[in-house]
Amino acid sequence: MHVSQANGTRRDAHDWQSALDRALAAHGGEDAFAHYPHVAYAFPSSSPNPYTREYPLLDYRGLKEWATHRGWRVRPAPERAPEGEEYSPPVRFTRLEAETQRYH
Repeated sequence: MHVSQANGTRRDAHDWQSALDRALAAHGGEDAFAHYPHVAYAFPSSSPNPYTREYPLLDYRGLKEWATHRGWRVRPAPERAPEGEEYSPPVRFTRLEAETQRYH
């Protein structure tokens, strides 16, 4: 049986999402940070990344929906981006309060 690249990409993204979910579940603090490429592999955009071919462009809308469902708010953290990586800053995950989670 031949598996298309699209199916392989979805499977890989699912694996990255599962790893991200486990890391966030194990995190004890209010804020957690993830490297942009790691999050982009979990939530790849269908658009090409205009800045690099090393990793996909991030589907921020998909990430935001996924994170909110799990009790996190997501935002880019440009203040934590190493020099030269301003187009791929780390992603900040901030825990939502219980009241906020109930309405999403």
